[in-house]
Amino acid sequence: MIFWSFDLKLVVLAFNLIVLIFCKSVVTGSYLYTVDIEHTFMSEIDFGEAIIDYVADDFLYVSTDHYLYKIDPSESVLIDKTPLPMRFNYLLLKNREILLIATDEIIILDRANLAFKRGIGIEQGDHRPVVKNQTFVPASTMNHIYLMTDAGTKSTIRILDLKSGRLVRKTSVDRILSLEYDESSRTFFSLDVKNNIVTYDMRMKRKDRISLLVRTNSFTTHSAGFLLFSDRGIFLVNRNGKLIDFQTFPAAYDHRGSLLWSRDAIVNLDTMVLRPHDWLENNHNIIQVLPLASQSHQIGFDSHNNTYLMNLQPLAALPLEKYRTRLKAAAPIVAMADSLWYLQLGAFSNRANALLSHDELRKDGIPVFVDSADLYRIKFGGFTDKLAALNIIERLSLDGWFIYGHKMPHTESGEFYVGTERYLIQDGVIRKE
Repeated sequence: MIFWSFDLKLVVLAFNLIVLIFCKSVVTGSYLYTVDIEHTFMSEIDFGEAIIDYVADDFLYVSTDHYLYKIDPSESVLIDKTPLPMRFNYLLLKNREILLIATDEIIILDRANLAFKRGIGIEQGDHRPVVKNQTFVPASTMNHIYLMTDAGTKSTIRILDLKSGRLVRKTSVDRILSLEYDESSRTFFSLDVKNNIVTYDMRMKRKDRISLLVRTNSFTTHSAGFLLFSDRGIFLVNRNGKLIDFQTFPAAYDHRGSLLWSRDAIVNLDTMVLRPHDWLENNHNIIQVLPLASQSHQIGFDSHNNTYLMNLQPLAALPLEKYRTRLKAAAPIVAMADSLWYLQLGAFSNRANALLSHDELRKDGIPVFVDSADLYRIKFGGFTDKLAALNIIERLSLDGWFIYGHKMPHTESGEFYVGTERYLIQDGVIRKE
């Protein structure tokens, strides 16, 4: 049922590419590429350090070792950014919040302004989101988050309450290779190491299991059931696992979505009927294809990292011109009249430890103060302009979280210096002289 046979194996990309299904963009290494389909060119933005994780919804949120960015990629505009005082492995969205996940802690930020809200301690491990956008959780359990860890042949799924940090549910299952959430049925589908597709409800309780007859590397849901991707072909089965249709292809082919490619040819497959729709010779030696937020286009890469706009109907590979650009700054993020920005440098349960940290920072000429409520918090502020505050804390090499809130009852007046620049503190507000 396949079209041709080839002897040569496909060259594997030397770097890892991450697909961003948002505003026709792709993230790879430290770069954000945004494609202009109409004019066939691609803008390239370098973050200066490797991108650890990202998630897209209303905007693109990107985390690196040192910063969290909020970006409008369609206009290459930096809406906001905030420093990260530690490394986080994963980033996800939850209703109006951003969650940063480390090995033993979850940090919760306000999605509107990237301000710190709270932190939750978790059992140590490589916790990753079950799915990246968890805004699907119904109102009755809107404070729950789904996390997963792997150990050997097992995956452990935890449902946590974000307000209390309480473990709502913990279950161990056969190791999950890939997982999808279906919003219409409010159901999870997973492919496990035993070659089963397992269905779970919102409580992560098993509802059904299908034993697949063909060894499957990955899958996706389909209107008729599931599309299964193996080393030798694509198979369509219904929700009971019964084979509906298939299309085999030689091992020389790789695939991404509807496109199959080898060193010699590229084929566009109609995934509804699993039949070739169009084909062309691979004259550009394209070795990787990634999807865009467009049903009619994908993006191809050759072995020299040149890029091509893959037009699917009719099938064509159009060279993309790349140019380097920078993120444009959005309007300054200025505080409201009764609220200010503060940098929280630490939180202590012991007053003596808090005062020790406070005194050390004071000796360095940084006018911090102690805010005592449930904890003794060391803060520096307040600032009316977040970007100006970010510039100050970067130059002072301070690590902490930005907090946005009502003006503190802090009446100290004075001055401090950042390099040769003099700043005044009047009625608890910091201003440059």
